[in-house]
Amino acid sequence: MDLRQLVQKKLSSEEKCLKCIEAAKIIDDKRHLRIIAITEKRDEHAIFIFTTNRIPCLSSEDMKLETVLPVESQLRCHAETPRGDSSGKPSTEFLLGLKSPEVHILLEMPQHKSTQAFLAEIKRAQDLYSQNAAFGAVPSFDWLTKYRTRLGQSNPFAEDVFDPLKYMNLEDSNMKVSVSETDFQDRDSSSSTTWFTDSFERKTQMNGQGMSAAMGSSYGSRDSLDAHRDFDQTDSIETMQRQLGLGPGIELPLGAKPVSSREAVAKRILMDREDEFVDLTKVRVFCGTWNVNGKSPTQALNKWLVVDERAPDIYAIGFQELDLSKEAFVFSESAKEAEWQEAVKKFLHPKEKYRKVKSVRIVGILLIVFIREKLAKHVSFIDSDSVPTGIMGFMGNKGGVSVRFTLQSTSFCFINSHLAAHQEEFERRNQDYRDIMSKTRFKQFVPPLTIGEHEAVFWIGDLNYRISNISIEDVKTSIRDQKYKALLRSDQLFNQLGTTDIFRGFQEGDITFDPTYKFDTGTDVYDTSEKSRIPAWCDRILWQGVGIALLRYDSHPQLRISDHKPVSANFEVEVKVIDEKRYKKVYEDIMKKLDRIENEFLPQIKLDKTECHFKDVKFIEPQVETITIANVGQAYVEFEFINKLDDARYSKPWLTITPCKEVIKPGLSCDVQIEVYVDKSTVSSLNSSKDNLEDILVLHLHGGKDIFVTVSGNYLSSVFGSSLEALIQMHCPIRQVPTTQLVEIEQPGSLGHVDLTKTGGRLYMVPKELWRLIQHITNHGKDKADLFQIPGLQAEIQQIRDCLDTGEPEVLPGSVHSAAESLLLFLECLAEPVIPFSVFQQCLSASNNLLLSKQVLSQIPDYHKNTFHYLCEFLKEMLKYSEMNGLEIKFVATIFGEVLLRAPPSASKELGSQRARRHRAQEEEAKKAAFMYHFLSNDVLS
Repeated sequence: MDLRQLVQKKLSSEEKCLKCIEAAKIIDDKRHLRIIAITEKRDEHAIFIFTTNRIPCLSSEDMKLETVLPVESQLRCHAETPRGDSSGKPSTEFLLGLKSPEVHILLEMPQHKSTQAFLAEIKRAQDLYSQNAAFGAVPSFDWLTKYRTRLGQSNPFAEDVFDPLKYMNLEDSNMKVSVSETDFQDRDSSSSTTWFTDSFERKTQMNGQGMSAAMGSSYGSRDSLDAHRDFDQTDSIETMQRQLGLGPGIELPLGAKPVSSREAVAKRILMDREDEFVDLTKVRVFCGTWNVNGKSPTQALNKWLVVDERAPDIYAIGFQELDLSKEAFVFSESAKEAEWQEAVKKFLHPKEKYRKVKSVRIVGILLIVFIREKLAKHVSFIDSDSVPTGIMGFMGNKGGVSVRFTLQSTSFCFINSHLAAHQEEFERRNQDYRDIMSKTRFKQFVPPLTIGEHEAVFWIGDLNYRISNISIEDVKTSIRDQKYKALLRSDQLFNQLGTTDIFRGFQEGDITFDPTYKFDTGTDVYDTSEKSRIPAWCDRILWQGVGIALLRYDSHPQLRISDHKPVSANFEVEVKVIDEKRYKKVYEDIMKKLDRIENEFLPQIKLDKTECHFKDVKFIEPQVETITIANVGQAYVEFEFINKLDDARYSKPWLTITPCKEVIKPGLSCDVQIEVYVDKSTVSSLNSSKDNLEDILVLHLHGGKDIFVTVSGNYLSSVFGSSLEALIQMHCPIRQVPTTQLVEIEQPGSLGHVDLTKTGGRLYMVPKELWRLIQHITNHGKDKADLFQIPGLQAEIQQIRDCLDTGEPEVLPGSVHSAAESLLLFLECLAEPVIPFSVFQQCLSASNNLLLSKQVLSQIPDYHKNTFHYLCEFLKEMLKYSEMNGLEIKFVATIFGEVLLRAPPSASKELGSQRARRHRAQEEEAKKAAFMYHFLSNDVLS
């Protein structure tokens, strides 16, 4: 009987065994047969390890469950390559370490396609967990409780005098199993146990036949490399590990005691010596960007995408304003994406065949990356991210999307962005750039990778920087005379490159083409509308990295679909290719030297301080302290900030450490940044004193001692993150409220203990801070275009925060757009939303009926009801001026539905596939908007 069928009999009907394989568990240098299965239930995966009392295993009764490991963020996997046997023959097995907070397990697995398929399944399960967690649906694994109860003790060897696994330091930057994401057909599963009984006498036959990619993953694009990969098989362990994405591990001969992992140290030394084993080859990269102004592809794209006789090896193509509908501003599907995806595929260079690496989109910003089919097998570690920079940081009308991958041994990162518009808003554009640069994280890696950690970075997009301080007549004259260099002296981006932090380290080619914006659609004539915008080079391509040469930088005025012209740049990029024989020789030399150093020296470091105190920490205003860690010993030092006992992370959520893990050479030092940042997720607990700015960090030295770093600070309370119940009781600015009184009124139900005779019988109908924001927007925003659509400036929002918290100055500072975003932020940060958590589900259920919605609203406390009605009347007043401010009732209902109706923190996460969860999220979003629409389109107070 198929092993999977035997395992399936041990599971419930809703649980499915996906893959099953025989392996040997290494205990005290001895092999013990185990059956390893990966199981799934409602998109949650777990690894089951069974013992068997019979060889071959013929019945499920022969199997007994030994260990259960949920596939989640704390599961770590690491490959170790055993040396050949005494005859010098290469090993036909390799070792796989599995580590969770409860257990460490070392498995010996056959070098076989069934093993590849099993590891690929683990990788897919880890990726699915990461995507679900990022979507907010963190798996609970409650279905594993019954199995754990039967097991009793997670690690049966934990009480042994010597547990070899707990002396293995398997944790390093390569611990996460990274495999090709192909769903291999497991054709060799059978009831026999031939591998275990004779694997040491025979060689595994790997002829490369019968390997096929069955299907794409359920959460990726089916024609992308990240969801569907084909690889040739070989009989080389090194090749097999490279195909699976497993970094070379420490060679661990059977019969020897496991040693601590030194991969991070070895990796750093290898980087310094890579010239000894790395060869360079060159690839052609095409980058293209086009703001299509919501139009469909009605012209052939070959004049843009095919500019040379030689075909590019890589295409990175970015679009902006793919969809201009108001409803699309808050993430939703777009029919335009499919049109442009197909158009691009149709007009790629005709001399080559291409595979899509990945595509990613938020609203109108789309990035598609292709690679030449012959190079696809050398691509690994594909990941993507998106950072919306629209108002409130969740609207995707502006922002950036990114794709990263590794080609051979060189990491590539492509970013497509659409920054803030309008001639005078260059500082807002700078802020958008900083947000994208700092917030982009590729979460496949632990810790996540940033943009700056890649070797070849290409930034494309409608960056929206304009030509300023020069008349439109002079601009057009310079364009006609092709005096581009003189005109660039008035370009907002050109004047910042190399002199500010904006695109620091990036380069741009010489611009020898006309400004690409703004044209009358369908023509080559610059804007003749009433606004008569000054022409500008809004559409740009920049790069960062060593070994990158720009070949050409062009615009393509023949394409007249949009009010922008597309831009392209061709590059030649050096790619590192590892010579396996030379690599192995250098690696062995490094290991010998590390053996000698570790035997003679212990890691020694010196910190310039072990205490960090932050003074006057404010909401959304980061503070940074730097600790310098110096290596004063003779050996390489690897440090890492580790979790304290029973803690889920190494620091509290308002604290960030960069880097949290590093290797330091002897005689050098590393600066570690300790950043405190109070955001909307942590502000309420600090306001109510449920948390405080105190933490202890554990700095762990691999092979050495732990050092404790204390972090403390004083937090300045803010109206952002307070409760409505507390705010209506404050007769003075929150900074003047004594801490003990603030803690008291922030307690739920505090109004029930208020003695109105002592307060003069005064309670505000709505918070005075809310009134100030709304009055300011009413007075200055009725005729302001794009109200609630353009994000505010961070510096201005901080000034508004201080004004509301201190009561000074009397007039709110900053632009009306900053005040509008401050209003949304104020509402989103309320400890209890305007529509309380307790009636959230009732509101969704009643959203299709005005009368039912009003009945639900009648159940909430008066101060919540008053605030809701006040907001609705304000929004209806703003909608009266929609011709000037551009507001639409459906858009207003959508964006305010998001902040006024929030799911309770304790709400159970939805189960099911990612597509099903996305559908439910969109359905919930629509119900929130429908609920709000009733109160914006009807006179509910009469």
